[in-house]
Amino acid sequence: MYSVRKLGKWNLSGLKKVSDILYRCGKDMAKKDDLHHWDNPHIKNWVIVALCALKNHIYLVYDEKMPVATFQTRKMEQVLLFQKLATDPACSGKGIGSYCMTEIERLAKEAGCTEVACEVYDKSEHAKTFYLRRGYVVCGATETLKYTELKMRKEL
Repeated sequence: MYSVRKLGKWNLSGLKKVSDILYRCGKDMAKKDDLHHWDNPHIKNWVIVALCALKNHIYLVYDEKMPVATFQTRKMEQVLLFQKLATDPACSGKGIGSYCMTEIERLAKEAGCTEVACEVYDKSEHAKTFYLRRGYVVCGATETLKYTELKMRKEL
């Protein structure tokens, strides 16, 4: 069974594990789906994770002692925003993403939130479908220099 552990801001070994999962996910998405928004060098992933640790709560998901997934959350009024939900490609298809979503929604309820939100790369069909099946709706879009992010929300 899986378990979730919240990392401290200065848990460097945990943050390294998060960075490694994001790196492998980026390479996998680039290879399988020609999606390059997470396809960064190790050092860039490490910097991104370190900066995110300053403003977000970062979690590692374990299958026994092995880290298999990660996600980040930040409360904004009555909304829990989650970001960088990633399952190690070697462990995909085992329900880990669904487990993470259940945990994210549980954390939101515990924090007194009435909604959960995320942003999804518009070309990531797999991610869009995953969230839509879980009851999320598209409620807007943001243009960046490189791509469009869809804003998705779910009322709890």
